[in-house]
Amino acid sequence: MINKSLYIMILLFACLVISCQSKIDNFKEVERFPQIFPDYSDILIPPNIAPLNFSIKEPGTEFEARIYVNKDKQIVKRSINSSIRIDIDQWHELLLKGMGSKLFVEIFVKGNDGNWQKFKTITNEIAKENIDNHLAYRLINTGYALWNSMGIYQRNLENFDEDPILENKSIEFGCVNCHSFCKNDPNTMMIHTRAIHGGTIISQDNKLTKVNTKNKYTLNSGAYPCWHPDGKHIAYSVNDITQHFGSGETRIEVSDGSSDLVVYDIEKNTITTSPKVSTASRENLPLWSPDGKYIYFISAPPVVNLVDRIRAKYDLMRIAFDVNTNVWGKVDTVLSSKTIGKSISFPKISPNGKFLMFCTSDDGYFTIHHAATDLYLLNLQSGNYQKMEINSPESDSYHCFSSTGHWFVFSSKRIDGLFTRPFFSYLDDEGKASKPFVLPQEDPKFYLSYLKNYNIPELITGKVTVSPQAIRDKVLEEAVLTKLDPAVDTLYMKEHLAKPKTEHSASTTH
Repeated sequence: MINKSLYIMILLFACLVISCQSKIDNFKEVERFPQIFPDYSDILIPPNIAPLNFSIKEPGTEFEARIYVNKDKQIVKRSINSSIRIDIDQWHELLLKGMGSKLFVEIFVKGNDGNWQKFKTITNEIAKENIDNHLAYRLINTGYALWNSMGIYQRNLENFDEDPILENKSIEFGCVNCHSFCKNDPNTMMIHTRAIHGGTIISQDNKLTKVNTKNKYTLNSGAYPCWHPDGKHIAYSVNDITQHFGSGETRIEVSDGSSDLVVYDIEKNTITTSPKVSTASRENLPLWSPDGKYIYFISAPPVVNLVDRIRAKYDLMRIAFDVNTNVWGKVDTVLSSKTIGKSISFPKISPNGKFLMFCTSDDGYFTIHHAATDLYLLNLQSGNYQKMEINSPESDSYHCFSSTGHWFVFSSKRIDGLFTRPFFSYLDDEGKASKPFVLPQEDPKFYLSYLKNYNIPELITGKVTVSPQAIRDKVLEEAVLTKLDPAVDTLYMKEHLAKPKTEHSASTTH
């Protein structure tokens, strides 16, 4: 039996022999494009992205890929298996020189008869604009089967380095979720912890605090967050959320029985709200406008029964708010679910304030479990909206703009219909999006066997430098209680919020 060391030596020798073989000159041209996985063809590529390693899904005994901007300098990879792994230094050198140009990929496959075939050349394009160089996300098992094994991680998009931000095994397996950043800044971040050691962790320039945003006037602690552009305020929804399990097409549903909006002042450690956004209706998923003058949110009518709780449709609303005076304006409807014929959720505005991207579904707001959920784009200047051309038959949901507003990432189950993966696209000034491509991995076949979901992908401009150990230590501390802003009419709020809006479930999740 060949021992491991000898096997490795033979494999390395075989690879060396292949790499030293002469250029393929005798081949038959095939008048179609090759099948590759992932589908890295006809896409726009950030000039700082990691190598787009892929596998060739064509039968053969030997494989070669030639990657180039012009034929004077090519990356040539030949292999006895179908996996094409690109040298990272050669790749970045090629992309840097080819910014704004086309990138070509030629695929050759040797058949069982010993003859080579050449497929039609794949053409991509290298953008002139970088993408934010890190991505933060939660990794979680599907179906809540192993919910106690999760964590929040960050990936360097320029290579394949992945590092933990916080793993729940370090905090006695509590739930960690709803990580959020202020204007894509890794140094201004917050994370919720639930159940054991519950609270909200806020990180500003590596200074950590832990707060409890629940007080006697609020329905619950803060849930879905959005940072104000000033980095000093966070808008939250406070929700009564329940999971529902079934055997139909949507096997898991998350519904919102009650929800209000609050704003947390970090420096003053105060919570403020208003009867305008704390009504019997369900105000949810707050979003600051880029100028910080408005809070956009979604709203559904009050719950009448369980069917209504799950099947309600949400409208897109907004309200003016002054963070200096805590004065609320009037509530306006931006886009009605009756107008669009769909329920609206997860609104996100491009940094230039021109476009608002949102998810739609037949009902509800928690779109990740809905195969029929799609991404839409609203032009805030013209009021026109459209279903985006990047959607697939599977779930396309949670999204995040880059700091420049052109690149964006979104969650999609389009590869297999089961697991959520992050996909990237470029949005031009006219609102047209490029063909999406999945987060590149060192192993081209990674997504065929990886069983965790990428949840809430957030583009950030650098690495989160506060250590997982420091965050863990802060999580294990007692949370500081927040106070209600004295400017709020506490007598009214106490009377208003003391009235039950729905029958609260004892089991809540986020």
